[in-house]
Amino acid sequence: MENLKSRLGLLTTLIILVVIIWVLSAVFIIYGLDNWSDRGTFGDLFGAVNGLFSGLAFAGLIYTIVLQKRDLQMQRDEIRMNRAELKKSSKAQEKSEKALSEQVEQMKITSKLNALNTIINYYNLQITSPNTSPENLLKFKEKRRETIKEIDQLINRVGDEEID
Repeated sequence: MENLKSRLGLLTTLIILVVIIWVLSAVFIIYGLDNWSDRGTFGDLFGAVNGLFSGLAFAGLIYTIVLQKRDLQMQRDEIRMNRAELKKSSKAQEKSEKALSEQVEQMKITSKLNALNTIINYYNLQITSPNTSPENLLKFKEKRRETIKEIDQLINRVGDEEID
């Protein structure tokens, strides 16, 4: 913002200076030269200066266009960098999401294994209990075998997923 204010102040100063010189030259021509033919000759002398100032103005215009082009290129480069950073951030977010999803799956399997282990412990207590009838003893042993098979299947499935 400061830079813009200083540029506007410089531009205003230059415009005022040009207008003052223009007015002073008109005053000099009117009061300094009495004859119209002298005034015309004197005015013709400034034709080359007019061309010089027109050329300088054109050069300033080209310089301004070059500066604007450079600024636009810098903005485009910055936008490209921001897009690249956003893509990297997005990929990192996707990896993190995938890792969290895998972690949740592992936690589900661990919870299931813990629950199955608790069930097996219950069956073991029932099997070792002296109060268990022979019929129930056979049922508990069969259920314990089924639970152990389920644990084996769960462990094998986890191993197969890791191989993929």
